[in-house]
Amino acid sequence: MLARAEELAVALAVLGPVAHDELPSLVAAAGVFAFPSTREGFGPAAMEALAAGVPLVARDLPVLREVYDGAARFAREPDELAAALAAALLRPDPALREAGRGLAARYTWEAAAHAHLVLYRSLRGRG
Repeated sequence: MLARAEELAVALAVLGPVAHDELPSLVAAAGVFAFPSTREGFGPAAMEALAAGVPLVARDLPVLREVYDGAARFAREPDELAAALAAALLRPDPALREAGRGLAARYTWEAAAHAHLVLYRSLRGRG
């Protein structure tokens, strides 16, 4: 990994473990959040980036598009990912940033707990 970073003239910083209370400021300091996952169900880390107002570039997977469409840029291949990351850094999109913050605001722990309660109540007595 370090050799590839050097080949690409990229300054790589390997942080190692980061304390939980330090994560929000670390994420918020990012210029863009790359989420090149090939298999993902939801992507809490990406949602945290959006909540911090950080532009998101995600792999163009149906599940990620379903969740993040309108709030992120998408890419399928590595060269597309690189171009989308560059675009997010060089040409910020305030509408995407606000859409991302709005999306993240709807995904609270309270909302998740409520959705689970509704589901469990709907399943009660079906056995």
